[in-house]
Amino acid sequence: MLHFLLLVTGTLLAVSALTGMLHGYAIGRDLLEVRASIRHGAIAGAAVAAVLALLEFTTGFVVREYYNLALLCVAVVSELALASMLAATRSLAPEKAAALPLRLAFFIVLFSWGAFYLPDIFIYPSQFAVGVVQVASSEFVFIVTGYITGILLCLLAGYSVFRICRGLPEKILFPIFSLALAAFCLGQLVSTGQILLGRGLVPRYNLALDVIIFLLDNAPLLLYWIIGTGVLAAVILWLRNGKAEIAGENPALRRKARSALRTHMRWSKTAILSLSAGLLVMTAGARFSARAVELSPPLEMTATDGEIAHPTAVVGDGALHRFVYKTQKGVNVRYIIIKKSETAYGVGLDACDVCGPSGYFERKGQVVCILCDVVMNKSTIGFAGGCNPVPLKFSLKDGGVIINTRDLEAQAHRFM
Repeated sequence: MLHFLLLVTGTLLAVSALTGMLHGYAIGRDLLEVRASIRHGAIAGAAVAAVLALLEFTTGFVVREYYNLALLCVAVVSELALASMLAATRSLAPEKAAALPLRLAFFIVLFSWGAFYLPDIFIYPSQFAVGVVQVASSEFVFIVTGYITGILLCLLAGYSVFRICRGLPEKILFPIFSLALAAFCLGQLVSTGQILLGRGLVPRYNLALDVIIFLLDNAPLLLYWIIGTGVLAAVILWLRNGKAEIAGENPALRRKARSALRTHMRWSKTAILSLSAGLLVMTAGARFSARAVELSPPLEMTATDGEIAHPTAVVGDGALHRFVYKTQKGVNVRYIIIKKSETAYGVGLDACDVCGPSGYFERKGQVVCILCDVVMNKSTIGFAGGCNPVPLKFSLKDGGVIINTRDLEAQAHRFM
């Protein structure tokens, strides 16, 4: 239960809060023309995410990193454009501010968010029954409960942030929204740099690597920053309502004003509680869920004439086998071999493009990523994409799985 609650909350909480803040800011400024752009952008993004999730689950040939890279670039550019346009039109009347360029920016931002963050949400249910003996079991029910609870928590947080943001003055909300968007954009830039460097699409300068590693190590701070801005907006609205005087020309108007204040107070409390609950899940819940995986050291291999032979009598038992080869420059390159079926082997590095050289271990007959605890589909090991091991070329010859050291030398940078 906790595993999928962590996955969903970590994926959706920040983007849900920021979506609510963006929507609430637009409504608070009477930019009613953009509501259709927000709705259509979110629907289009969700549709693309669903198609990608289906392709990734059924084919195993989707290269997720290139998809993510394109969306991250679109998201960053559109977010900066949207923030600039909102700042430039603050003094304009709503009907003039909500022109076509602004509506288009809203559409692209919501589309990129949906297309980037929702594929994993659609893919997670495919992992529910992995390792569970019976679907109709308490363990399966707990897993589904964790998944649904995470979604509901993020939706509640996003909607409550929307409700409080539409009630705050623009002069207070705009700086808060700008801070949240800046943290969000910075996190996306870090992810973009990670993909570019990991795929070798840009030169691997030591300074760039150090900066990316530092920001990745402190990535949770950006998430806490976004959640903190939502809590700050709720606290400000709460304090403003607590000091507000009930005014009205007649009892009916005063009752209406009093009811509006109570509604604002309830949504302020809801936002604070839901965002705090999400933060608690991602901090205390993550620490509670973390388990140190004790692995036996990989078997060190030596090459003969540039080739390493692994007898099928050893690696053909269906279990996960881990090996290490020391390159000419002294880098230990780890790789794994597992028999997937009677006629197929899965061979890959003990590393992936998403989680780096964290590696894999075997649990209840399943191959699991050490860092994110995602269970691999055995049939897709050997194919690129997602959290799968980076594929490694091999051949079957003379009763053995043969790996060329040239291919291992070429992947040494992943373990440096």
